[in-house]
Amino acid sequence: MSATLTVGALARRANVTTKTVRYYESLGLLPRASRGDNGYRYYPHNAVERLTFIRRAKQLGLSLGEISDLISRSEDGMCNVISPELQRMLERKIAEFDRQLTEIAAFRQTLATAANQLATCADDTISTCGSCSAFAATCGCMPVSTDLAFQATT
Repeated sequence: MSATLTVGALARRANVTTKTVRYYESLGLLPRASRGDNGYRYYPHNAVERLTFIRRAKQLGLSLGEISDLISRSEDGMCNVISPELQRMLERKIAEFDRQLTEIAAFRQTLATAANQLATCADDTISTCGSCSAFAATCGCMPVSTDLAFQATT
């Protein structure tokens, strides 16, 4: 079995953990390892390249599902098959990132406006606010904007 790698050797060469190797195998991102008489998993040397591909794809923000889709498109790892779909995925990621940046910029403006409102309030308005409820709709302590562009998704 010298033409193969144990899970530990594979993990070291690919710069991942053994847990990661087993997890990716369970998801089908890596082919099932052969088993020796000793029960050890043995992987072919090209599994290092597959793990490197997965790690690089994750660095580009691809999900494991997207990576799985790319892998399934070309079990041979041929760039001419993978590259067009990878390009489409990355372009979709860029568009989503741009949308999020726009939302974040709008929310930043909302926060800046609220902070400005508080900074420009007369001192007597803030000092008399202690008699109202901070949760009241008319409380001057909490500037409210009806055009909040950013909504928490958690």
